[in-house]
Amino acid sequence: MMMKPVLLLLFLASLAPAADPTPRPNPARFAKDIAKFAAERPEKGGIVFTGSSSIRLWTDLKQDFPDLPVLNRGFGGSVANDLSVYFETVIARHEPRLLVTYTGGNDLNAKLTPQEALADYTAFLDKFHARFPAARVILTSVKIGEKRLAQIPQVHELNRMLQAWTADKEWARYLDCDSYLADDKGHPIRQYYRDDLLHLSPEGYAEWKKILEPVLREEWAKVR
Repeated sequence: MMMKPVLLLLFLASLAPAADPTPRPNPARFAKDIAKFAAERPEKGGIVFTGSSSIRLWTDLKQDFPDLPVLNRGFGGSVANDLSVYFETVIARHEPRLLVTYTGGNDLNAKLTPQEALADYTAFLDKFHARFPAARVILTSVKIGEKRLAQIPQVHELNRMLQAWTADKEWARYLDCDSYLADDKGHPIRQYYRDDLLHLSPEGYAEWKKILEPVLREEWAKVR
């Protein structure tokens, strides 16, 4: 019996080899940054902020939350896989009760698919939860600067998947920040970004703080 064209295409597709995974950036590029972190005394039992340059460049983090035990452990250009590789030095040694993460944008920029970025991100989060089951996590959504407008569909897809992933995780909370940093058409609001059209300006960090602070305090109250 002759196979229908659509069924034939599906059958042939099932025989095709799976696409090779996208190579991840080499974690060794952060050797100096991680060595600096390792040389500092651990600050245990507080709130660790980690992720890429959006975290690293939040230089006023302690001033913005003076009554909270916040620690900045961002390293610019990092992807989710780097957080897993350097988990012990960057996060575990501080034994945080609350973790705030921002990652994903560099993963997509490194040509990972949203599905690959999600897999790396959630592998890291599962690793954290396995080590610190009583701790909590706030995942801040991936934002979009004008420099990466072409990646809007992938960013939105990754954010949707991250939100869905947290839906049944009592210990993890997704926080939508991107929509507050964008206009009603989904384009980034210029004043919230630096001249490089990628990183947040002081106004952008002020807005991010306003979005994050009530959630941060609510989650910290659960674990302090």
